[in-house]
Amino acid sequence: MCRVFGAVTATPVSVRYELLEADNPLIGQSETHDSGWGIAAYREIGDESPAIERFPAAAHSDNRFAAATELQGRIFNAHVRRATLGGLSIENTHPFDFGPYTFSHNGTILDYRSLLRRDMAEPAGETDSECFFTRLMNELDPEDPVRSLRGVVATVVASTTFSGLNFLFSDGFKLYAYRLGVFELHWSTRRGMSMVASEPLTKERWHRVQQDVLLTLDPESPEEPFAERLLGDMLLETARIEPLEPDPSLSGVERGAFAARRAAKQTGLRAGRNGHSVAAPGRSETPAQR
Repeated sequence: MCRVFGAVTATPVSVRYELLEADNPLIGQSETHDSGWGIAAYREIGDESPAIERFPAAAHSDNRFAAATELQGRIFNAHVRRATLGGLSIENTHPFDFGPYTFSHNGTILDYRSLLRRDMAEPAGETDSECFFTRLMNELDPEDPVRSLRGVVATVVASTTFSGLNFLFSDGFKLYAYRLGVFELHWSTRRGMSMVASEPLTKERWHRVQQDVLLTLDPESPEEPFAERLLGDMLLETARIEPLEPDPSLSGVERGAFAARRAAKQTGLRAGRNGHSVAAPGRSETPAQR
C-alpha cells in the first residue's frame, strides 16, 4: 500500500505545491506511508536521463524531500511507500528506473517471483513492484508501450493474487497511469497541466479512475488525458483481488522488518517450488551509486 503522484506540464515547472503545500500534499500522506520516498522528473520531452531522488526514509521527516520538490520538469513520477514486501532499503524504494523508464506501484502482488524468467538478471531488491517493472522492461516495445503494458498486466492477472496493480509508468514522452484492485486513483487538470494521484491533493475537481482504465497523459496536450481499458470485462472477471495488507498499526522500522520477512518467505517458497533461482533484467544505478 503506497501513494503515487504524477503530472505532465506544458512547460518545465516544479510540483512543490502539490507535494508540500496543497490541502492534502504527498508529504502529509507520508505520515502513514513512511517506508521511503522517491521523485523522478523529466526536464524535457524525450529526456533519457530523468533526475531521480529516492531514499528509504519517511518523507515527512526527511529534509531531502523538500529539496527534491524543487526539481523542474515536464513529466513527474513521485511515490511514498508503505512497505508490504521487502525491507527499508534504497533498492526497494520507488520509482524504479531503467534508462529513460520510471515506474511506481501501489499494491501487493503475492507470487511475484512467478513473473521472472530464467534468462532475466536478478532484481536489485526484494519487492513485488520491482519484479512487475522488470517483467515490463523485459517485454517492452518502445514503439507501442500500451500494448506492452496490456500484456504484462494480463500476465499478472493470470498468474497470481494481488491487492492492486495501480502504477505510474513513463518513457520520457508520456506518463501512463493505471488502476486495478482495491485502491483508488484520481486525476485532475488545470491550465497547462494534468495530474494523477492516489488521493485528491487539492480542492480542484478530481475524477475517480475506474477499474481497468489506463490514462495516458501527454505533456504536448497536457489538458487532455486519454482513457482506455486494458483488459476488458472477460479477463477482469478472472482477477484474484484480495486486500493482502498487514496489520495497519505497523509503521516505520517495525513495518520494514515485517515486509522483509514476508518477502524472504515468498522468495523461499518460490525457489523451493521451482528448485532454481529465478531472475530478471537489472535496472540503472541507484542515485547513491551515481
